[in-house]
Amino acid sequence: MAAMTHLPTYQHTFVLSRLQQRTSRFGEAFCSCRLTTLGGRHWIAYWWRSFPFRSHWPDGIEVSASVRPRRLGQEWVLDILDLRLAAFAGPDLHDKAMPSLPNWLLSETPYPVHLRELWAHIQLMTNASLRCFNQRILLDPEISLFWINIPASQSHHHAEKGGLLRHSVEALRLLTRMKPMTLLEWEIARTALLWHDVGKVLGYDQNGKRSMEGWTVAHEEATTEVLASHLAWLRRQNPDLVAALKIHWSSRSTRPLMPGRIQVEACDRMSAALDSRQQAFTAQPPHRQFACLSGPGPASRFWRPLG
Repeated sequence: MAAMTHLPTYQHTFVLSRLQQRTSRFGEAFCSCRLTTLGGRHWIAYWWRSFPFRSHWPDGIEVSASVRPRRLGQEWVLDILDLRLAAFAGPDLHDKAMPSLPNWLLSETPYPVHLRELWAHIQLMTNASLRCFNQRILLDPEISLFWINIPASQSHHHAEKGGLLRHSVEALRLLTRMKPMTLLEWEIARTALLWHDVGKVLGYDQNGKRSMEGWTVAHEEATTEVLASHLAWLRRQNPDLVAALKIHWSSRSTRPLMPGRIQVEACDRMSAALDSRQQAFTAQPPHRQFACLSGPGPASRFWRPLG
């Protein structure tokens, strides 16, 4: 490990790229990357520890880093003392304009059109706390880089790479605002539906391969674990919103009942059924009325009446 001199430490916002996890000649894990200031100056930087995050951050992520410069040969480099996402290091997203998705996220998804549609749904939310809550989750690579790439199921509905994103957006399209529901209730239901399967990110790796945790733990049980830091932020804004979301995500009968929860469950099941039925009938002739989609567990059988 290179010795650090006693030069001043600086806190800056950078754009991160070329992140590599490496091993020193002494067998110690460390990271190297390029940090670019918002003014366009490039620095080679080293973080003398193994990368502590689950996902490999792609090029273009804005980070807030505490750094210390040092001389390496004829060049100046930066030693990173602390690294965190810039989106969560500064003022709340309430105070920031978010006109479009960041390129680092958009470039990673198999379904950029669905992701843009989802972003539009979020931006149109009138409740600032819910809008910011959804933005925070999408801007968190520890969640979003998995969520936009993993399948919704192993072999049934939306089973392809990026299937969970496609399923979530298609379910969101089915959620309509019933007249007796207030606008806030509708936006709570939309947020709940959007992240109802987010617990699945703990059950898959970035290549969509299911882990032991994914095989043994129900994803519903992991939802609040995945969203813990963002729910904590939302609780500081409005604790009733957290309670309402948990009612929608609860796997048991809850009191008091929120009617939006029934809609969330129905739209989730409808999206899954429509995709499964389409798969089942894809290879069938037009006159066929019955089709079966096999896989682990009981097969899904479908009937379509012919006029």
